[in-house]
Amino acid sequence: MSELARWTAEDTEDVVCCLCGVPGTLVHDLAPFGVVRCPRCELVFVSPRLRPAALQRIYDDAGYFEGGVYGSAVSTDPGAPTTGGRLSPAMLLQRTWTAGRLRLVDRVRGGAPAGDRLLEVGCGYGLFLAAAREAGWTTSGVELSRTGAKHAQDTLGLDVFCGQLEEAPLEPGLAVVCAWDTVEHVPDPLAFWRTVRALVADDGVVLFSTPYVSSVPARLLGARWWTLKPTEHIWHFTARTHALVLARAGLALTRVVRSPLAPANAGRLDSLVGIARPIPAAP
Repeated sequence: MSELARWTAEDTEDVVCCLCGVPGTLVHDLAPFGVVRCPRCELVFVSPRLRPAALQRIYDDAGYFEGGVYGSAVSTDPGAPTTGGRLSPAMLLQRTWTAGRLRLVDRVRGGAPAGDRLLEVGCGYGLFLAAAREAGWTTSGVELSRTGAKHAQDTLGLDVFCGQLEEAPLEPGLAVVCAWDTVEHVPDPLAFWRTVRALVADDGVVLFSTPYVSSVPARLLGARWWTLKPTEHIWHFTARTHALVLARAGLALTRVVRSPLAPANAGRLDSLVGIARPIPAAP
């Protein structure tokens, strides 16, 4: 059975654009799902999409992370390029991203962490977070998948809250907030970034990655784009729509990295890395 065939219309709900509050116009019919575009701001999203309870069942599946960037299993060593004792190209790529993203954090921050606080939202099994802790950051994480959160907590000894970001017991004033391949999954990106803005320090920085719907693979492949995934990727951005959503939340998109040769985005033809900073409050 295909992934889409698992679901019926009863598992889905209609939603509107998080920025404009209007329904989208159909781009791809992937019944029982629809990929739509807002007629006002051009943000692409999934409607109908899975209801929250159905979506949680996906994230709670023990196999959710397997076969992707984590390979078929997870090493207890966050720096190891193997899974289950076997050499894993996926884990080598994961380690390249982790190292590249930590270097990018240092560059945009202008120095070493010195114990400053870093939060990762959507931390998965905790591999990036463990590497950040090793680099000197005081780390915390948020993860919706119970399987991922448990591994991060029990195997890697990380401070990870299992649930939605807005429910997490976090103190404001964070130096860095990272959201790697996360915002395309959240119920409401505008609400998500507003919560991030309330948590990040005025001189802090936000870094994130997502697939982008204006990439060459997305435009060439259309409904066959491998990253479309309407069950879980429920928002699809371009650099422009990222900037629109972030600005409404009080964050300014200051840099976008699209090159698959950049270590922070290595090998990714259809994904981008973004850097945003808090917009100063009006006097």
